[in-house]
Amino acid sequence: MKWEREWGKAVSAVNAGFLALPQEKAHRLHELSRAMVALKERMQHLVAQVDAAELCAGCGGACCVCGKYHFAAVDLLVYLATQEPLFTPRFDNGLCPYLGEPNCLVPAGYRPFNCITFNCELIEDRLAHSEVSRFYLMERELRELYAEIRSLFPCGAMDGSLLRDAAPSPILRTTTAF
Repeated sequence: MKWEREWGKAVSAVNAGFLALPQEKAHRLHELSRAMVALKERMQHLVAQVDAAELCAGCGGACCVCGKYHFAAVDLLVYLATQEPLFTPRFDNGLCPYLGEPNCLVPAGYRPFNCITFNCELIEDRLAHSEVSRFYLMERELRELYAEIRSLFPCGAMDGSLLRDAAPSPILRTTTAF
């Protein structure tokens, strides 16, 4: 119940910041959000070529154990700017609250930075060297999009994890600053 309350408060706070955004910045946010969704979808398509979903299912999503901290304020802003219906996290599943039956509740183009950019060795080893290089070029471009979206808001208001105040350790907070 704690996580649901924290989630609701965080969503409300980001939504208030989104609604207060001046028209010009709101238009820019919409453009950046569309670009981010398209880029994340291209990144997902690249790893899908090597059956990444099958590999993830095979290990049981070991990288999803601490996922509750990965969804950033910027990720929610992209949902709001593109009017994508927001999923309902499952904080009771013992894994990532964005993990459903049997897949991620978050469409590929809307997944958090850490989720869309992490490739375990099983996945990366199946990609051609040129595809790995291309993937990391896209990751840099994605970092730039996150930074530009954050820059539309004053004083770091949209920095970090959506649940950053509930995160148990400062180390985790710094790793989810996207």
